[in-house]
Amino acid sequence: MVRVGLFILITLATFSHANSNNIEDQNSVLTLHADNAFLTERVNLDNKPYSTSVDTVQMLVDEIGYKDPVLHVPVVRSFAYMEHGENICVLNKIKAPEREKNHLYSLPLSFFQTQRFYQLASLPPIEKEFLDDKGRILSISRVIEAFPDSFIVLPEEYSFGERVDDDLKQVSREQILHVANNIYYSRFMEMFAKGKSDFALIFPATLYRNFGENMPIRVRSYSIADNPDYVTGHVICPDTAQGAKHIERINAAIKRIYLTPAFVHAHTRYLPAQDKQNLRTIIKQSIEKLMLAD
Repeated sequence: MVRVGLFILITLATFSHANSNNIEDQNSVLTLHADNAFLTERVNLDNKPYSTSVDTVQMLVDEIGYKDPVLHVPVVRSFAYMEHGENICVLNKIKAPEREKNHLYSLPLSFFQTQRFYQLASLPPIEKEFLDDKGRILSISRVIEAFPDSFIVLPEEYSFGERVDDDLKQVSREQILHVANNIYYSRFMEMFAKGKSDFALIFPATLYRNFGENMPIRVRSYSIADNPDYVTGHVICPDTAQGAKHIERINAAIKRIYLTPAFVHAHTRYLPAQDKQNLRTIIKQSIEKLMLAD
């Protein structure tokens, strides 16, 4: 009887230990999210080049052997999952101070020329009082305020970087049409091409990829004062022990990707000829600094 009882105890302990290991394994599984429908529809489904963000993410998932779909999830929900300690990592987000306080960022996975401020050419040019001596926008909110009958289309939850985010907070809500992140670029492109949006903030590479040298409508574009010329997209993971392991694994993969010619090509292939060399130089200099920092 004692032997039977001892056998049962050993069996239960073994089962409990195995079950505990299974739960631990399940809890450590990485799930990648993105709020960009173009990205989630193409990663791991189509190897054809599409855009810098899609191509660099494809390089990353190939390098780490991630075979599951990248889930299309609103960024607010993704961050809510991470706040509860779930093993969610979000792809291709620009650094923002508030997010950096509670999350871990990977090395840069993508490099972009910062958004430019576009204006339909049917509107009067922006007055010099709103520009610095280099012709850059001093304040987006003041410019939009000077055109009271106009509006700008913006994604619901998106960081353009600290400088621009703070400026956009001053824009009247009546002059903003918010569009869900997952349809922002497709909807925006349609509206802007038809002249239904007076102003836009968008990456030059995105505009060039959609229209090339043949914009369907005349526009003016302006750089933004005190805004960096280039920004980087990162993978964001929760600030947990498991999140740190994911970031370590992702960073190791990104460093290997940096060494391939395809990485730089994934950025320059979507730019007009006059912009390629500048971005190529920025990327190579940044990678050298990042690799030497270890």
